[in-house]
Amino acid sequence: MNLSLLSNVLLILVAVGVIAVRQMTWRPVLGGRDWMFPGLAAVVGAALLLQSLNGRALGVIDVVAFLVEVAIALGVGLGMGAIAHVRPIARPTGYAADASGLSGKAAARALAEFETRTGAWGLALWVVLIGVRVGLTFAFESLGSHLGVSTGMILLALAANRAARTLVLHNRVEGLRRTGAQSASARIMVS
Repeated sequence: MNLSLLSNVLLILVAVGVIAVRQMTWRPVLGGRDWMFPGLAAVVGAALLLQSLNGRALGVIDVVAFLVEVAIALGVGLGMGAIAHVRPIARPTGYAADASGLSGKAAARALAEFETRTGAWGLALWVVLIGVRVGLTFAFESLGSHLGVSTGMILLALAANRAARTLVLHNRVEGLRRTGAQSASARIMVS
């Protein structure tokens, strides 16, 4: 096992810990801010991936590694978004969101209407994704893939996973907003 592979495994373990905690705690749905991490991870991952090529040509196994990694990450992300628990944020009666004078993230939290967590099933999907990723790292290394074992690939897979989850989650929240607005309209019309 070389140093690069060991650092990738350590990066995976850190990501598992951070995201595992996030899977189990209620967090506000922050709208556009939810896209920041997937975007940042994709940019950094792509830069590291290009750097890891180091002038070498892409091989067929590298392309296969990329496609397999992204497909698995997207699939698990879609599943995570689909099983996520979503609920309205409980606010005191008469609460009026005021974002003036707050930082961007604090303002997004103050204005958030819903919160989410994926819970134990989301954590289980996350562990499966990481287990598959570790297995693929060893498989791609034995097949001679330069991209399949790079840190950039890990970050791109993580970005794909988080982006797919965010896409599904935001679509679900938007559906809840529409349903809530229709329910409120129906109550007003009946009253």
